Amino acid sequence: MLRKFLIQGYRFTTSPTPKISIPYAIKRSPTELLEALNSTVGTDKTAPHYSFIDDPLCIPSTDDQKNSYFVARELGKRTARILAKEWPTLFMYDIDEPRLPIFRPKNSPDIKMLEGTETELIELIEAQKVKIAVECYEKIRANGIDISEKVQMDLFKLVVYCNENDLFDDEAEDLPCLRKTKSEILPKEWVQQGIAELLFETTEKTPETYSIMIAGLCRYSSDYSLKKAHQLYNEMLNKKMVPYIEVFNALMSTSGKDYIKYLKKINELKIQPNTETMNSCILCARNGKYNDRFDFIQKLILEFKQFNVEPNFGTYRLILKYLTPGNHEKTPEIDSIFVSVLDQILKRLENASEIKYENVNDAQFFITALTIAVDKNNEDLVKRVEKIYTDRKNKVKFISFVDETYFYKHYLHYNMIKLPLDEFEKIYKEHVPRVCGVNQIMSKFLVSRLLLEPKWSFIKRIIEDSIVSNKIAYLDVARNVRKLLLTVDEDKLSPSDLINFRKLLLRCLDIWADFIKFNEETNQIKAGACDGQFVEETKKMFSKYID
Repeated sequence: MLRKFLIQGYRFTTSPTPKISIPYAIKRSPTELLEALNSTVGTDKTAPHYSFIDDPLCIPSTDDQKNSYFVARELGKRTARILAKEWPTLFMYDIDEPRLPIFRPKNSPDIKMLEGTETELIELIEAQKVKIAVECYEKIRANGIDISEKVQMDLFKLVVYCNENDLFDDEAEDLPCLRKTKSEILPKEWVQQGIAELLFETTEKTPETYSIMIAGLCRYSSDYSLKKAHQLYNEMLNKKMVPYIEVFNALMSTSGKDYIKYLKKINELKIQPNTETMNSCILCARNGKYNDRFDFIQKLILEFKQFNVEPNFGTYRLILKYLTPGNHEKTPEIDSIFVSVLDQILKRLENASEIKYENVNDAQFFITALTIAVDKNNEDLVKRVEKIYTDRKNKVKFISFVDETYFYKHYLHYNMIKLPLDEFEKIYKEHVPRVCGVNQIMSKFLVSRLLLEPKWSFIKRIIEDSIVSNKIAYLDVARNVRKLLLTVDEDKLSPSDLINFRKLLLRCLDIWADFIKFNEETNQIKAGACDGQFVEETKKMFSKYID
């Protein structure tokens, strides 16, 4: 009865209906949620470098192993693409949505199979197939077909920029290891009387076409191209045309002594300079006395600041190189000035909301800055350079793992000498072998420090790195490993550490025994390798840990 009374009472009770308000949708970019998630994730410094994550036995630990791994992986990519090109019918079951062209490579079109149409030429230009595009254009001309001014202009830009050659070979376009081995992908000198000059003559003469041609002639400089570039520059001025700023940047980069003349012309024509103009001025500046060089840099930056031109990474690197004191200039006063310049540059980067990538060589600034900081033995600058590089707001990263290894090798070698062993152990474990391979110079120095200040956790890591880098089989490394094991005071180890100590000792003995057995079976005698006598001596020293 009570339950029925409560239910009926509830039915007749009047209560206000809650109002539901639906908020307006927040406008977001397609990647905003992904960016928010990414901001919560950092670098896992306990894992291998993301470029080398593989089966644990295959993860490289030294610089040589990394290079071999990198090349082998990318040669495998090349092989897969060749198979996909030569036998496309084997890969007809295509369910990618959206379709991913990178996984469906095609052979370069044969000029004999092309009809010579404007549509084909547009496709070749977009694909940056320079040589075939030129052949297609010549076929179109032979057929007496006219193409639109826009297509001809696009072809002209591509041909001038690439100097009538493909920018990258097919196999090197997406394979950095192969591209890195080809130091001369493009010819250094301008192709005389080529299709670029023909297109220039048949294209409408505008400030843009003149500027493109002059910049290309200076990019692939030779006596012929520089002479023609100056000829076209004077021709522009005679026609009362205003050159683009890229023209002056190119001319200054090839004829340094005349850069003042070009700067005056820029001012006269009221052309807006850019950062490359500033960089060209630094490259062209004379090497006078140190104070004169310092004054020149200050005036240059202030002058360009009036035109709202700010320095970039390339500018900073050029400034540091230009102001690096020579052997006869190294005085405490000059060193102080030089360090203050680097300090000011780092402050600008630290205060920036974002450090953007602009040029392929931008990351070289970090190597230059760290080298200077180490050379000047300035611990604060060393820390700040590394902190700026690893900061989330910095988008400038080393493209080549070789450069990254070089950077961190300098960083680790400096801290290895300066920091207490406890602090350096943390830095070492974060960077070796993740970004810096195991190397003998660092290992030998750390062994000498650990013999004076034994620390089991660090000793264990050094020995493990010697194992994974395949260096432990060499007699000098094996002796250092034995010395480190002898310094460990087992009475101060916890039960778990004592078990790990015994496991590591037995592991080393097994590795040495297997190595000696392999050499005996294959009749190989390697100079400097550990021998049976060394193993027997080690077993006697640690007999109480061996069953």
